[in-house]
Formats: sequence, C-alpha cells, structure tokens
Amino acid sequence: MFSGQRFFDDKHFPKGFARSGYFTIKDAQLLETCGRTMKALFEGTMVPQDEEQQKFVDEVNGRRAAESQYSICWLKYLKEINHKHVVYNLCSTSRGGAAEDYSEAEADE
Repeated sequence: MFSGQRFFDDKHFPKGFARSGYFTIKDAQLLETCGRTMKALFEGTMVPQDEEQQKFVDEVNGRRAAESQYSICWLKYLKEINHKHVVYNLCSTSRGGAAEDYSEAEADE
C-alpha cells in the first residue's frame, strides 16, 4: 500500500507523527509511507486496486471489523484529528481583581 510520496499532516501534527505522542514508531512510519494512499482510499478519490486495499476500505467504513495494521492505524489517526483537545490552566491570566483589593491608605504603609 506504499504511496511513493511521504504523508504529512502539518495542521494537526506540526512536529510529525513520531513526535506527537499519539502514535507508536511503527504507526508513525506506516502513516508517513502509506498515508497518501490510505487518505485517498478513505475519501474515495482512489479506487481500490487489490484485495488488501478493498479490505482496508471495508474496515475503515465499518463494514468489517478492523483487523489489518493499515485500518487500525488510520482509525487511530482519524480519532486523533477529530478529538477536541482541552487544555486546563492552573492560574488565570487576568489580574485586574487583585490590584483593586488594596486601598490607597494600605499602599502608603
């Protein structure tokens, strides 16, 4: 299923698949080498050319249980790009309320 060109997703993984922390090294290599073909098959812009590619299309679309390494990796990729990441902070950036608590008389002392 090698596509000939490397696949990158700079929008969702600007540092690459391997450095994102979501994929194993094997998954990252699989996405980079076969990602263009997997994306084209998933979007329907490419017609499956052999039994392996047809199996991938069926597994990704839910017609079969995901068994192949390609479909498991692609489903993992789709889960990560469609997942809404929430960032929690321990402190607030607005400090307007803290400065207003002190009166001028206390500030002179």
